[in-house]
Amino acid sequence: MTGQQSQPCVWALPSKPQKHVVHTFIGASNGKSSEAVHITKESTPLSVLSLFFAEIITLLVVETNRYHDEFLQNSDDRPSSQREVTEAEMFSFLALTLQIQGRLEDYWTKMVQLCCPFYGQTLARARYFHILGFLHFTDNRNGVDRKDDRL
Repeated sequence: MTGQQSQPCVWALPSKPQKHVVHTFIGASNGKSSEAVHITKESTPLSVLSLFFAEIITLLVVETNRYHDEFLQNSDDRPSSQREVTEAEMFSFLALTLQIQGRLEDYWTKMVQLCCPFYGQTLARARYFHILGFLHFTDNRNGVDRKDDRL
């Protein structure tokens, strides 16, 4: 890039209107009951997505806490000072994890030139790594036969 100066980015509307197809939810067909009675005409896409993820988040919280308890029962270490993971913390953990690229530790650095307070304000470093260390998706008591598991 000899002699060229970079052009500033400018955000502008597209020159032609974009056609978006939006399928509005109008409820169950006449005479039929909806399997999702809690979803109404007033439901937003985010509220529907949240309903879907609520069960997954609950599962992750329950199994992560159970796995941590099992670890403590089988450990000779002193009891953990960590409290149980909450659903709000699990949402924060997943949101941060989706954003992170590179070395995890760098996101909580206190070095002025690299500091990004958003991560520490959202979830403390120790709490993030606690959840990461015990993140679990299944109950170990439901004996899975590992002989056939090739992964």
